[in-house]
Amino acid sequence: MQNTLVNRDFERAVKHLRRILPKLSFGLLIGTYLISALIMGIFHAQYAPNTGFRIAAFLVPLAIQVGRGTLVFFFQLNPSRIQSRFSMGIIAATALLFLSVWEAYLVLNPYGLSWTVSVSTLMLIGWLIEIMILRETMFATQMELYHNKEQWQELHDFYVARSDFEQFMDDLHDGKRPMMLQEQQSNPTLPEGENNEPPRKEEHENLFSGNGVSLT
Repeated sequence: MQNTLVNRDFERAVKHLRRILPKLSFGLLIGTYLISALIMGIFHAQYAPNTGFRIAAFLVPLAIQVGRGTLVFFFQLNPSRIQSRFSMGIIAATALLFLSVWEAYLVLNPYGLSWTVSVSTLMLIGWLIEIMILRETMFATQMELYHNKEQWQELHDFYVARSDFEQFMDDLHDGKRPMMLQEQQSNPTLPEGENNEPPRKEEHENLFSGNGVSLT
């Protein structure tokens, strides 16, 4: 049964939009990087004393924007590295946004408030696109792991093993005797770091002698 209340043309347009939206969003993000670098280069080049500084006026903002994109999306190269909601990419994007807006204010303030607001708005839009793409990428990675049960189990075992290893190293630094994994599994009630060896003969005799029991 067809739903006659749905506009089929609009439905097809939405499906087409969803197909092109990933490329469109990445294109807009790269465009904001390039335009921001170009604008900063133009205004920096006006005060350049020679040709070398004029070239550097464009290359330095471009390198900053390239480095910004690398820092934001670097950890997405490995989908097994689970990111939290306050990941390194979000922290880097936010910190570089404040630095970029501050630079825009210092450079564009002599040309009026309108230029400062326009360029700062462009940088803010780029930051919002970064955050949205980053969150969608993290969500897509989680969905991919959810559908691949074997990969999810391997990832689960890895993070549990890494946590056990970190606890092992902490016990070593604290001067404790860390228990191996086999000892923990065979003696789950034994406090961590205690020796599981049976008492020696002298300790056994002292234990009974202290309670008034004679072994002879």
